[in-house]
Amino acid sequence: MVAAVAPEWSVERVRPSEEGTDCVSFLTVVTPEGRREVVLKAFLGEGVDSPVARSEPRVLELLAAETEIPVPEVVGFVDDRPDLPTPFFLAERVPGENGSGRFADLSVGALERVLADAGTHLAELHDLRSFDRFGRIGVEDGGLTVVGDESGARDRWTDWLLADVEETLDGIEGGRFDDLVAPLREYLREAIPALAGPNETAFVHWDYRLGNLLLDPETGETTAVLDWADLVAGDPIYNLVTVEDHNVNWQTRDVVLRRRLRDRLLGAYDARRSGERPADFRDRKRVYHLCNRLNAMACLPDWYANADDAVRDQRAAEHRTFVREYLERD
Repeated sequence: MVAAVAPEWSVERVRPSEEGTDCVSFLTVVTPEGRREVVLKAFLGEGVDSPVARSEPRVLELLAAETEIPVPEVVGFVDDRPDLPTPFFLAERVPGENGSGRFADLSVGALERVLADAGTHLAELHDLRSFDRFGRIGVEDGGLTVVGDESGARDRWTDWLLADVEETLDGIEGGRFDDLVAPLREYLREAIPALAGPNETAFVHWDYRLGNLLLDPETGETTAVLDWADLVAGDPIYNLVTVEDHNVNWQTRDVVLRRRLRDRLLGAYDARRSGERPADFRDRKRVYHLCNRLNAMACLPDWYANADDAVRDQRAAEHRTFVREYLERD
């Protein structure tokens, strides 16, 4: 695979990554200029469709060229080759420690830096060029575009979001949250179409979380943002919600710390991005928190596959409490 990208290189050492769900390996390679540390990422057909997977190296190149978001430099990529597991790409290895499971280990100051960096990065991301439709971002004819997935490519953001939510509820149905599916469908079928939604799309990195960041654990500085496959062309506010949930709301019950970190996220975002928040910012944000909660409910078996039953039950109870209180308030 390395030879397909850099024929003059030879692989000296291979170390599989213990993080993430994709096939990622850290390689030491020997080049004509000397040894280099690189990362090989391959998509083996599970979780992310090939047209979507092919987008990641192209998105990384776009971000490196047009933003200051720290991302790995792409060495090269292969979209399709019958004798190799494709798509895959090679990228430079970036210094820093993976943030997965590190929330409790980081100081408050470091956490504030993580969230401030996130706000700045999202502001830059959302100011990039937009697409003409809403939906999953992939590759067609060699270029980035919105591709059809289970939820389709839509002219209205709320149409795509509702289709995505319906699919998530289908996955939850019949499981431990089966009794919540009907009331959630009824509520969201009314609430989502009622949102104004954005007129223009933005890149949405909905999985921007500690596990997809490389950090300086002392300062909290983000040295690299990872995992740029499976992006959505959608509402920037939705992205703010997913980042807040993954990195604040689902990490701590300390209401003071939550408020402090949210303020750092939104403060940095507003400082970098021009324009006022939409008048319905709070309304959209509230509905999006529920939509994102459904994703956490659907992913509970995978996220806590190796956890004790008591931990899984506790998380399930938290989801139930959130949904019950949300629907009771409405």
